Amino acid sequence: MRAAYFTKLQKALAAADLAEPVLLLDRQRLDKNIKQLKRMLPKNMAYRIVAKSLPSAPLLKHIADKADTNRLMSFNRVMSEQILAAMPKADQLLGKPLPVAAAAALFDGLAAVKGKQAARQMQWLVDTPTRLKEYEALAAKLKLKLRVNLEIDVGLHRGGMMPGPDLEAALARLAKSKNLSLAGYLGYEPHLSKIPNIGGG
Repeated sequence: MRAAYFTKLQKALAAADLAEPVLLLDRQRLDKNIKQLKRMLPKNMAYRIVAKSLPSAPLLKHIADKADTNRLMSFNRVMSEQILAAMPKADQLLGKPLPVAAAAALFDGLAAVKGKQAARQMQWLVDTPTRLKEYEALAAKLKLKLRVNLEIDVGLHRGGMMPGPDLEAALARLAKSKNLSLAGYLGYEPHLSKIPNIGGG
């Protein structure tokens, strides 16, 4: 059966006169996988698409529609700009902290109306009190309210704030800020889902 499947793909490539490396997508299998993902997700868990793994706007839109989600994770200014253009209603969470200059450049490239929309759709990742202060200054300059996620160091030391003075200072600044709002927290722990469910915990 596998041989027949790949023979069919090979014939399709030949019919399309493709003789160089290409990415071939089986949309039927993709849609089947998306359905399986939706069945496996806990009832109240939201699904966020990691855009860097799918560098194709039409493919992102297709998966978002099929998965019934508008949540994406982007990783740089160019990627964020492309998603804003292709999927203006998508909720973007930055997967890594960007220099404030990159955020400023993104807003500089947008018209005022689109800048306000981007401020509502983007969640900026902040990993230090210094970066938080920089984003607050940018938001004040733009006369916008920016949404931020605080990156938390969960023990792997890949970045973010440990519980303690830095995190407390960041939360205190957010509580007083007129230009920033806390949208959430982000911590990197890829093995968390592998922890066995012991004692129903």
